[in-house]
Amino acid sequence: MHAKAHKISDRSPAGDTGRIRDEFRMLLLCARTRVDPQQQAQIQALARGQLDWEFILGKAYWHSLAPMLYRNLSKVCADLVPPEIMARFESEYMGVAKRNLVLTAELIKVLRILESGGITAVPYKGPTLAALAYGDVALRKFCDLDVVIRPCDIIEAKSLLVSHGYQWRPFKGQVTGASEARNFHFWNEYSFIHPDNNATIDLHWRISPRRFPFDIDLDELWKHLETAQLLGHDIDVFPAEYLLLFLCVHGTKDLWWKRIGWICDIAEQLSSNPDTDWQRCLELATRTGTRRTLLLGPALARKLLGTPLPDPVCDWIRTDSTVQKLVEYVCHRMFDEESMRDRILEKQRFRIRARERFRDRIPVYRHLVSAPLIKLFVPSRKDIELIELPGAPFVLYYLVRPFRLAKRLWSRALHGNDTPTG
Repeated sequence: MHAKAHKISDRSPAGDTGRIRDEFRMLLLCARTRVDPQQQAQIQALARGQLDWEFILGKAYWHSLAPMLYRNLSKVCADLVPPEIMARFESEYMGVAKRNLVLTAELIKVLRILESGGITAVPYKGPTLAALAYGDVALRKFCDLDVVIRPCDIIEAKSLLVSHGYQWRPFKGQVTGASEARNFHFWNEYSFIHPDNNATIDLHWRISPRRFPFDIDLDELWKHLETAQLLGHDIDVFPAEYLLLFLCVHGTKDLWWKRIGWICDIAEQLSSNPDTDWQRCLELATRTGTRRTLLLGPALARKLLGTPLPDPVCDWIRTDSTVQKLVEYVCHRMFDEESMRDRILEKQRFRIRARERFRDRIPVYRHLVSAPLIKLFVPSRKDIELIELPGAPFVLYYLVRPFRLAKRLWSRALHGNDTPTG
């Protein structure tokens, strides 16, 4: 079923934004590749008011919206923006465009290296999303290159990249050699960097980490890959329905409010794929236990950016009260400066509420128990560097760690030392 999109009712472009400050309203109005005449008039009206342009500039950087703000402000109301602010927006835009082109060329190079070893690699987010959803690699800021490969190819892929000068940057706890296979159970990606241009490449063999599981059969998915063009090169891409779900999973595991740009990704993906097969999306999400996760992304795009959704999708959102509560929660966190401070257990509570099946919540509960124990006992690189135990079994560092943390906490209690724990 290809549900036909409908125009949402006559509302402000960001839903109920009357309670947020005008600077955020400006951000939301400009967070789109296409601005209609009504939105242009609203941008101009806001620009004539008393705006804190430094605040807008800072939030545009934080929410990865600076390129689109520059393009829309320069087209709609350049004469109403302080010249020094426009100059800084232009400088950021040019810097992002230049860096994005470098990273796009690097992505194509990486894909060709992997292809030479018979490895099918599928990029998502980054340059691919910028080109296919936004229509311009300069309009979406990205810092690394995310590529998905099958688990059976990760060892060969790592060897290929290292042989071409890329440096593997193992995360804390990742090992090599005979025990390397354990990495594939506990982690979902390997990270590499090229020393010549500092390009970071993340090779994923799972879409999300174990603490927010997303069980999808990559071997089955590989049968549905499509072909697209990136800077004149053919690349493999995920079908629109799969990519939409992957973007929703990414946003939900990191709690959405961190980046309006992530919600903009959803809006632009939907806008560039008006024939999205929503029934296929829902079936995939139901099968993987991510129905609520899938609905949360479009619900936020509709609420904040006025993204039109098909009637059936609006009905699905309306009938899940938890989705509606999560949308309100995200909006409150995003625009309330006091609420933006991270609170203990907040991320885990959000992830639990975003999953409809109990079995998918179990890894979150497990993480709640294991994370403090890991923090307390698993030695960090700093522990090993500061306290040398030559010839002693490595297991002794598991005893060093709690004593070192206790000493630091005692020092902070006595002297007010704010040195963070490591």
